[in-house]
Amino acid sequence: MNTYEGVFIAKPNLTDDAGKKLLAQIEQEITKNNGKVDGVENWGRRAIAYPIKKNKDGIYYKLDFTIEPAKVTELKKIYRLNEDILRVMIVRRKLAKSLAVDK
Repeated sequence: MNTYEGVFIAKPNLTDDAGKKLLAQIEQEITKNNGKVDGVENWGRRAIAYPIKKNKDGIYYKLDFTIEPAKVTELKKIYRLNEDILRVMIVRRKLAKSLAVDK
């Protein structure tokens, strides 16, 4: 299993309750695909560099999770179908050990 970091941009007009529900749905899809959510951050409402579906800003969420590499493609497909999510970016995190330089 690999460690991933996902950033989700949600529609700016979501209420707090709808945002919590959306975050629960995102986490549920990860756990349903035998993954584990390690951390969740709500970055709040921020401006987007360019309009997405006529939205100039969005609500950003960041999740750290562990899942099998083959399941990431399935997750992306599921998240793209959700109308409340404007954009999804999931990247693999490298371990700090692999980034360290031997002296």
